[in-house]
Amino acid sequence: MEISYYQTHSKLIEFIWPKEISVEILKDQMKVKEFLEKEYKEGIKEIRFGFNTLSLKLQFEITDKDCQDLLEEIKVLPNKIFEFKSKTWVIPVCYDIEFGKDLPNLSKTHGMEVEELIRLHSQPSYLLHFYGFLPGFMYLGGLNPRLYTPRKSNPDRFLPKGTVAIGGQQTGIYPMDSPGGWHAIGRSPIKLFDISKSPPSIAQIGDKIRFQEINKIEFRRIKDLSEKGLYQIHYD
Repeated sequence: MEISYYQTHSKLIEFIWPKEISVEILKDQMKVKEFLEKEYKEGIKEIRFGFNTLSLKLQFEITDKDCQDLLEEIKVLPNKIFEFKSKTWVIPVCYDIEFGKDLPNLSKTHGMEVEELIRLHSQPSYLLHFYGFLPGFMYLGGLNPRLYTPRKSNPDRFLPKGTVAIGGQQTGIYPMDSPGGWHAIGRSPIKLFDISKSPPSIAQIGDKIRFQEINKIEFRRIKDLSEKGLYQIHYD
């Protein structure tokens, strides 16, 4: 798989894969991360994922020649397939119009009934590629192509925490109140990010997310349990 690099600073380097959302790319990224942590752990402060990037924040300065040499090492890594040791987390979502204000417009845009849109969204298991934008905001791959929708040209000033939304070829969940340019289709009643816990987010990169449709009565019951710390998210 073709990989290039871009050095943004003497202590920052970004490795770049083809610009697409791909399970194969994530597996390659995980393989590279595993190698870097094994061989250069002392020199690396942080490794961050994007859909097609792996960014390294370093302890010390390196030259462009160092970057080239590191890229060559990566290119000759054994061609083994990285296997995820992943869990599939089940996240309850209420797709009621009260929580999914963009459902009517999306159903018109895609020429389908709201019920069909919900079915297509809740059917897959989504792969967690990385966290970004907000602490605990999951970028999930695996959205049905029939639901691909460009982000809003005029973002909403406020989306409540737990909002489940579609943006481009992705879906995700807003873990806190926030402005947002994605299309709101539902809401989860559970707390998805808690800074007092370690890790603050339950799901790890490479895990899967499955949305379980619930009604408004179940939403309020689960929300009450979650706020009291009594709701236990489960995985398959």
